[in-house]
Amino acid sequence: MTTTPIDLRAEDQGQWLDLTLPGSEPPVRMRRLHADPETKASVSLVRFPAGWRRPGTGWYPVAEEFVVLEGGMEVVGTHGAGDYVYLPPRAIRAGTASPQGALVLAYFAGAPKWTEGQPDEAAPQEPVHGVPAGVMRKDAPEVAGSFQALDTVPAEPVAVDTDILWLESLTWELLPAGATPTGSGRALVRTWA
Repeated sequence: MTTTPIDLRAEDQGQWLDLTLPGSEPPVRMRRLHADPETKASVSLVRFPAGWRRPGTGWYPVAEEFVVLEGGMEVVGTHGAGDYVYLPPRAIRAGTASPQGALVLAYFAGAPKWTEGQPDEAAPQEPVHGVPAGVMRKDAPEVAGSFQALDTVPAEPVAVDTDILWLESLTWELLPAGATPTGSGRALVRTWA
């Protein structure tokens, strides 16, 4: 794991892949920031080109949450830069799009396998979305960890594996349990256990 913050605006850092998400067009650019080898949970930086769309209806068996860093996304509502979206496992998505394009930091709680249509079992809760403030998501049986907005992150070792999106610098860092955050200011903090 890394404790060196990654500049999310730097297009020349890391390996970017061009890929087509199932049922969508045109291709997106993705840069994987972290993947857990056991749970298959992951964090990725994804750039959606202007006009991207997934017109069909479908779902993922695992939870997804994302923060819009630039541009806008249309999924369970319309979301602009700075917005947070949590889609629980089996949440239905229909007519997802990014007319102007977007850069998002996306988290999946496991391997994301897109399935067209409707799930046999309902999602465990309704999606959560909006400007991040306080606790946005608590630890739950189907999604370990939590997600919260903090005005100040304590400069002390984290108790569990944690990643932090520093909002002023637009940097991201992954901290193993026991590591100390390196940034300062307002941040979005996600725990992994």
